Amino acid sequence: MANDLFLHVRVIVGVILGLSVSRLLLGLAAFVEHPGRRKVSLVHLGWVAWALLSVIGYWWWEFRLNQITDWTFGRYLFIFAYASCYFLICAILFPGDLEGYDGYADYFLSRRKWLFGLIALTFFLDIGDTLLKGVAYYEAHGLMYSTRAALSILGCALGAVIASRRFQLWLVLAAILGQLGFFFVYFDRLG
Repeated sequence: MANDLFLHVRVIVGVILGLSVSRLLLGLAAFVEHPGRRKVSLVHLGWVAWALLSVIGYWWWEFRLNQITDWTFGRYLFIFAYASCYFLICAILFPGDLEGYDGYADYFLSRRKWLFGLIALTFFLDIGDTLLKGVAYYEAHGLMYSTRAALSILGCALGAVIASRRFQLWLVLAAILGQLGFFFVYFDRLG
């Protein structure tokens, strides 16, 4: 029965994350379909890469939800909200319309507070998600896990207030390397 509940929850997570990946891939495909139509931004593309990596990583590590045997509607809503944050991040990265903006660099800088607010929220939600899987599971991640979350949230706060493109480029590079390191250290294998 617990496994059936896990599969039920996993379906909605899969749908939301599938929409997230779709949004990112369609946005990237538009650059190939119509090169030069919109000004490309390295910072924007970096956050697209971070988002794609994060969505894929989220789907990968959420397999651990199978350890939860007592599913409640509150837990279900929590997981739904967490996955939905990733969709909102992807929607901000590739809006339906760029009218009024001089390309993705201009758009990114104007929406960075929303983007970084949602990214910071995912780090807070990740702590809750990890605790859902048990205190022992949370503690097994050690100090590095909490330090990563705190530094990521600090990076989001700085990213929200500092408009310098150079700073933003270094921030996205650090974020991508941090995600890759985290995934390979903590979640390289699911077994």
